[in-house]
Amino acid sequence: MNPFARRLAGLAASAALAMAAVGFTAARASAETDRPAAEVGIQSNCSHAWSILDGSYGGTTGNGVNIRTGPHNSSPACTIVGQAQASHTLQYDCWVSGTGGTWSHIYDFNTGVQGWIKDSLLIGNGASVHC
Repeated sequence: MNPFARRLAGLAASAALAMAAVGFTAARASAETDRPAAEVGIQSNCSHAWSILDGSYGGTTGNGVNIRTGPHNSSPACTIVGQAQASHTLQYDCWVSGTGGTWSHIYDFNTGVQGWIKDSLLIGNGASVHC
């Protein structure tokens, strides 16, 4: 294939990829607007910045402790992404204020799930460093 034809084929592939991305974004935007308003609110309030600032290890005070996408369990409740058990090893990343007190961002080494747990459910009250 000559250089001009190769470049033209590359441009055509790039254009097709860009159109597919625009189509995907439009479909996603349509799906977002089709969701009930309450569900959209749940997701928008559950994004909180975090990083590994503490890095200490701990665990939960009981079994079946919910791990959530954000530090809220009511008004709005953030999505549950997993459950930690008392036997699991958790890494405490950092903490923020949330519904009913403080919450720590954790990583569960046993399941690979990361998210937020209310500090009153964590041994030692969770992370010691604010996010």
